[in-house]
Amino acid sequence: MEFDPSIYVLCLSLATHVRVPPPFGQVPPLLDVFIVYFQCFSPFCSLLFGTLALCYRSPTWLLSSASCAWAAFGRPCWPRRGAQRPARPWLTMLHPYFYWFYRRVPGYGGGEVHIERLWPSGLEAPIDVWYEAGAAPPRPRPILLNVHGGAWRGGEARISPQAPIWQTLAAQGFLIVSCEYRRRRAQWPDQLDDCRAALMWLVREGAAQFHGDLEDLTIAGASAGGHLVALLLAEAVKKQLPLPVTFRAALLFYPALDPADRCRSTVRLPFSCSLLGVRYQMSALEWFFEFFVLKSQRHCWSSAEPLKQLQELRKEQAAAWPPTLVVHGERDGVVPVEHSREFLKTLAELSEEGGVGLRSCDQLLEIPGGRHTFEIVYCDLSDMSYDCTLAWLHQLRSVHKDGSGQG
Repeated sequence: MEFDPSIYVLCLSLATHVRVPPPFGQVPPLLDVFIVYFQCFSPFCSLLFGTLALCYRSPTWLLSSASCAWAAFGRPCWPRRGAQRPARPWLTMLHPYFYWFYRRVPGYGGGEVHIERLWPSGLEAPIDVWYEAGAAPPRPRPILLNVHGGAWRGGEARISPQAPIWQTLAAQGFLIVSCEYRRRRAQWPDQLDDCRAALMWLVREGAAQFHGDLEDLTIAGASAGGHLVALLLAEAVKKQLPLPVTFRAALLFYPALDPADRCRSTVRLPFSCSLLGVRYQMSALEWFFEFFVLKSQRHCWSSAEPLKQLQELRKEQAAAWPPTLVVHGERDGVVPVEHSREFLKTLAELSEEGGVGLRSCDQLLEIPGGRHTFEIVYCDLSDMSYDCTLAWLHQLRSVHKDGSGQG
């Protein structure tokens, strides 16, 4: 039997209207990364599939066209304000992962942002540093430490859907430090240890080397990187880091804050298999993390659960948690948005601000129809996410400078 691509295309086009049950959005055939292209380019897809329906007189192509048209009319259109950001290299408009090929990217007014790879002594993994080219600035640079995603087993320090944000912040005078960590051959907590080591290098040497301001330090992470960032933040507020660190803000993009799925928001496996480490009614996300990241070392769970560690914080420790912005797609089929909601709700309850749902200094930006890594497509959704993230961070920093507190 010949493979009919129109059937698969129809399935993808229909999937734009629903959320793939998490975490199955990261496995074929209905990958979130495929669906997001149909979602963002739904007008074009509708015209293309309609043309194919006329050419081949195929009802399947016609249904795909109708589904994409429905998605196009049903999706809110957000204004693009990207002019406030420096121009992206044209190749990165095809995919933000193409920043990997660049060592210099445009800044403002003809300036440049340099991207330099370092491998400091004592670290098990390299570091990328983004900074504005030219003489040292008159004042120390604000710092942002980024931890990339990739399901704890992939990704790369410069391969980030948020790279346009790092380019913008570097052009505005920030020092961006994007750390790498051991992945496929790593045994937990190697990944966390490498991120902690990068942070300590920044505190001991990196900030001084690149004229950075440790009093103005933001930390960011996406997906698996958000999981690692949350664990570092828990260590920081519990004062368990080798050196004291205070973060001004945290930016988390569809973070894996509950890999054990205590919220019960992912698919439960209806069977058991001791060979694969599957237990009856075990969360599929929990199984993936335990089998591929913890390498079936169940005793390691205690050091790998951000939500549980947050729940165990004392009141004064929770109050020290920095203002946090979480960006999460409503239809994320890999890491459910319910995990982010529960995390911020728990943080508010521990800080005795639970009556309003979130702390006054936190924000959950839920992207309508957003999928996992939805920013990989250059469209209004990614632009809206970038602009809102930059606006939130700058507003927070301006309020702090005015001395009126956090919020």
